[in-house]
Amino acid sequence: MDFTPTEEQKMLADSAERYIRDRYIFEERRQFKNTADGFSREHWSRFAEMGWLALPISEEDGGLGCDINDVAQLMEQFGYGLVVEPFVDTAILCATIIQYSTDDTLRGLLLEQIITGEKIVALAHQEAHSRNEFDFNVETQATQSGKQWTLSGTKHRVFYGGGCDTLLVTAVYQGVLQIFAVDRNAKGVDITSYELLDGSRGADISFNKAPAKLLVAGDKQCINALEDGFDHAILAMSSAAIGSMEAVMALTSEYLKTRVQYGKPLAQFQALQHRMSEMFVETDQSRAMLSGALAAAQSGDTAKRKLMVSELKYLVSGALYFVTGQGIQLHGGIGTTEEYAVGHHYKGALMYEKRFGDAGFHIERASTDITRQAPLGGALDA
Repeated sequence: MDFTPTEEQKMLADSAERYIRDRYIFEERRQFKNTADGFSREHWSRFAEMGWLALPISEEDGGLGCDINDVAQLMEQFGYGLVVEPFVDTAILCATIIQYSTDDTLRGLLLEQIITGEKIVALAHQEAHSRNEFDFNVETQATQSGKQWTLSGTKHRVFYGGGCDTLLVTAVYQGVLQIFAVDRNAKGVDITSYELLDGSRGADISFNKAPAKLLVAGDKQCINALEDGFDHAILAMSSAAIGSMEAVMALTSEYLKTRVQYGKPLAQFQALQHRMSEMFVETDQSRAMLSGALAAAQSGDTAKRKLMVSELKYLVSGALYFVTGQGIQLHGGIGTTEEYAVGHHYKGALMYEKRFGDAGFHIERASTDITRQAPLGGALDA
């Protein structure tokens, strides 16, 4: 497969690079965490105007129908600029899940609201006992009365749960997994929001007979939707991670050229040159692994996709931690300050490693016989 970016992909990457450079100011980004949302609604509206929110959504559902390689070009620039808006959670994870719905009206409405930037959608799936998102043992209960559904239970670690407009909630009905759409302002929905390590916000959300709309029904269909969404989110976040590594290397290289010690720039010290070389190797290996995982995702082979995504998550977790950690070390004290970007990239590395299964989980997932029918990660029995 030819991994050379097409002209369209180059244009997409260039437009995102210009936007990040000219409009996504780091000093302004630092202020987002002081807001209730933890991100900028103004930037979100601009993302919609640029057509970025429509990229991963099929043409049949009103989107641009771009493939994951196109999204990867955009996400690398987002990682470089430390973008905190919920692009992965809304436009990739939740949009992927929504496209599994057989309710044409509800699916069309939700996807249209995502594309236009009108609504931000978040997934409420993890519970108190959950190891990670791939745990499909759900205790939240759904109740049906006529055509009306209500939900009762508690979800934890809902990323962007406090700033979203619509929640996709996993629940069980008569022992069968279902996915519902819930208005975050509906009666019976109680949200406790908190700041996360990287400055974004998460929430714990309780549902007390909260009104809901059935979106995806049945164990197999729901788990397929969730796993597909998780894997595509990992691919997008890994692309952003590579952008983050590139940014840290650029910042560090510039700092070593300008910082003088013992009468000469730090960049002239061989030991520090070796560290920069190691950072480059880790980044380059990650990019190569991402290319393989993207190809697997496009192949249509689900088992191959799962294997390659888990291998990617494991490798990039270590590489991102190494590169950002070395960035801080080579900067010294300034690298740990709130005013300097390198430390924020490091915090992003810690968040990347924990979301959608940590490195240890993905070692287990990759070593499991993924051709079996039963879902992985503590799933319900087939």
